[in-house]
Amino acid sequence: MNLLSTAFAFIFIAIVALASFWLKEEVINEYKNFTLSKNSGPSFFLKDFDSTKTDEDGNLQSSLQADYMKHFKEEDKTSLFKPLYTKYKNKNKHSTIYSDVGEISDKGEEIILKENAILIRFPTETKKTLKLYTHELNIYSELDIVTSQKAVKMIQEPNIEIDGVGMKYDNKIGILKLLSNVKVRYEKPTGDERFKY
Repeated sequence: MNLLSTAFAFIFIAIVALASFWLKEEVINEYKNFTLSKNSGPSFFLKDFDSTKTDEDGNLQSSLQADYMKHFKEEDKTSLFKPLYTKYKNKNKHSTIYSDVGEISDKGEEIILKENAILIRFPTETKKTLKLYTHELNIYSELDIVTSQKAVKMIQEPNIEIDGVGMKYDNKIGILKLLSNVKVRYEKPTGDERFKY
């Protein structure tokens, strides 16, 4: 009888220990799920986001706008919906880049515009309008450089079309380089088309 009581006590203790372990694991999992769901939302968001950067004399250098901006503190990430980046030179708009979505990282040092990204460099006295189409553009605002590792299509008015993979645009020196697989198409103007531009 004593042996049976001892065996029963051990079995009961084992059942209680297993139940305690299972309950502890369930509580930990629930806490993790709660913490993840709590942190999955943005820390704050702004509608009609607008940020500008000026030089030491107060002249406008660049601006970043978006329909919506959401900041995720836990991930140290800021996402943008319908972003528009504008670069200024001599108080005039020099170029714009816009896309469907974007991201700000490295404390604003890098701006990534993704999905239907379009760069437009406005015409000057010596250069025609230039348009560049790609899936993703990386803007390094402090360096004044824009890069992409994706396939790009560049259209230089009036009639030059260039395809390639990867690009680097150094705004300080005004040079845009396509990095690989470059193909150029040029249509020679005919007739009165020469006088339209």
